[in-house]
Amino acid sequence: MPEPFRISHVVKAPIGVVWNAWTREEELLQWWGPAGLEMSYCAADVKPGGKFHYLMTNEPDANESFEMWGAFDYLEVEPQQRIVFVNYFSDENGGKTRHSMNPDWPLEVKSILTFVEDGDQTLLHLEGAPINAAPHEEELYFQNLESMRIGFGGTFAQLDEHLANALEN
Repeated sequence: MPEPFRISHVVKAPIGVVWNAWTREEELLQWWGPAGLEMSYCAADVKPGGKFHYLMTNEPDANESFEMWGAFDYLEVEPQQRIVFVNYFSDENGGKTRHSMNPDWPLEVKSILTFVEDGDQTLLHLEGAPINAAPHEEELYFQNLESMRIGFGGTFAQLDEHLANALEN
C-alpha cells in the first residue's frame, strides 16, 4: 500500500484552545469542513465509541443547492494528544454511505490526528488511509492525495480564522 495521506499544520493558539476547537460541537460548527461549505448540523460526542455527525451545505448565495453528510466514529481519544477515528460519508441518521459523487471512494478512512504543544502554538498532524477497501477504492484514494491536501488546507484556514476570532474576544 502507498504511503498514507499526511498533512501537518501549525496553529497559532495554545494546545487547550486547539483541542477545544476539535472536540466541542459549538466550535466545530464554526469551522469544520472545506472552504465554501458551512456546517448546518453538528452532533459530537468525542470519546472512544462516540461519534461526530455533521451536515455540510454550500453557502446560501451558491447557484446550486448542495449537502453532504459525514461522520467520525471515535476509536481513541487522548486529551490534548491524539484522536483516532474512522471517517466516512453518511446519511442523515449517521449510517455509512458511499460518496454521492464518486461511489468508488473508500467507504471508511482511518485517521490519526495528533496535537503537539510548541510554546503558544500547536502543531497538528493528520494521517489517514482507507480501511476495508477494495483495491480500486484504495487506488482512487491515493490518486487524490493532492486534492485532499488542498481541501484540508482550506479547512485549516477556517480553523485559523475561527481561533483568531475566538482569541480576540
